Order: sequence, then C-alpha cells, then structure tokens
Amino acid sequence: MEGYNTTIEYKGNTLMVQTQDKGPAFNYVESLIYLAGRVISSKRASYSAHLNQPNLQEIIQKLVEELHADVLDEIVEGKYDKFLE
Repeated sequence: MEGYNTTIEYKGNTLMVQTQDKGPAFNYVESLIYLAGRVISSKRASYSAHLNQPNLQEIIQKLVEELHADVLDEIVEGKYDKFLE
C-alpha cells in the first residue's frame, strides 16, 4: 500500500505530512503532521466497517488519499496555526 509524504511551506514554517495505512492489526489510516522533526498533530480514519469488502485495498487507498488531502487543506485553512512558532 502506497503512503504519501508532502512538505508544505506555510506562514514561514515547513510542515511535513505523512499519511499511511497502519495495517491489519489496527484497521485505520493515519496522517502525522511534523514541524521541525516533531509530531504536532495526527488524524485517523478507521476502515473497520469495511473489512469484509472484496475491494478493501481500493477502499484503504482512497482513505489514504482523502485523509492526506484533508490534512493539507486543514493546514492552509489555519487549523494547526496554534502549533506554529
């Protein structure tokens, strides 16, 4: 399963967003938001309700893509400004 890493410049800060599937033991995808090498926030999306779906891998990939895009949007909307220096 492919994950995503994006570096974004925002208000003079460099943030990195890493999104990936945490695997069958956890059943969720997670985005971690880094500032200066430390995690400042995270966001998760569960796929437990879809475990019996025949297209589970497609569902997970779509969740990874959507969660990653949502977090990037939230950054530019100012949701994480409280963590900026």
